[in-house]
Amino acid sequence: MPEILDLYDKDGNRTGETIVRGTKIPEGRHVLLVSIVTVNGKGEILLTKRAPGKTYEGCWEVTGGCVQSGETAVQGAVRELSEETGIRAAADELECRGQRTGKDFIHVFYLLRKDVPLSGLTLRADETDAAEWVQPEEYLRLAEQYKTIPLGVSLLQEYYPDLFQE
Repeated sequence: MPEILDLYDKDGNRTGETIVRGTKIPEGRHVLLVSIVTVNGKGEILLTKRAPGKTYEGCWEVTGGCVQSGETAVQGAVRELSEETGIRAAADELECRGQRTGKDFIHVFYLLRKDVPLSGLTLRADETDAAEWVQPEEYLRLAEQYKTIPLGVSLLQEYYPDLFQE
């Protein structure tokens, strides 16, 4: 079943229009994206590895994706966490770290502080094939080796600078 996404204007207002994910986004319209950085009590970041066949397969990333039609950004973030990792979180557990608007997207960034053992994760085979808790400096090393999603490191450092302070 195709994913249906709401379209937004540049100010983040729903236009009443929808689009099937993967379809070209009309000029002047935006889709809503979310990223969720999950951090445990040791200060480690949860990374998942993209499954074979996906764009950037084999790259490590934080949880995220498209907000589906009818969802708010935080509802989409809660759903993405559950779908990609099995982590259950309430909306009020997510701390909004800001947003950025691009040519055809609005990207909202959230932080979740939660201790979840790797054995407690449920990964979707079509989305991810591995998960690891890593210290922020290890994430930076993976990025230097081109083993993370491009631009991921700069976005994480911009919206979660406190995680990368020594």
